[in-house]
Amino acid sequence: MKFVLKWLVFALALYLTFWSGQAFGLDMAPSPHWQDNILMALVLGLVNAVVRPLIKMALLPLNCLTLGIAGLLVNTLLFWVLFAITPFNFRVGNFWAALYGSIVVGIVHGLLSGVLLDDEKAKSRKR
Repeated sequence: MKFVLKWLVFALALYLTFWSGQAFGLDMAPSPHWQDNILMALVLGLVNAVVRPLIKMALLPLNCLTLGIAGLLVNTLLFWVLFAITPFNFRVGNFWAALYGSIVVGIVHGLLSGVLLDDEKAKSRKR
């Protein structure tokens, strides 16, 4: 049940990111189909869980040398490439939209997870 809730929170974070990016005039647009949003959240979550740690580990010396900018670029490029190769109706048109998307998805997902999923942690602390 917790996995499904996290998945839905990530889908909501993804939709809010694309909606706000479009409102700011960036070249990005969310899919009009809610099913695409849910499936893309699953794909993005799997890539973040499997591929991203491998790439970050390989680029760890470069990331230390550039004080984290290499990690930000890796996140941006993964975000951009993933939305370019998947068959869903999302649009990420340029590097700046991908940079915005990769940063805001992380922030919004963290905030939503903290608000919606933190109840279990609070209950375990009270015991």
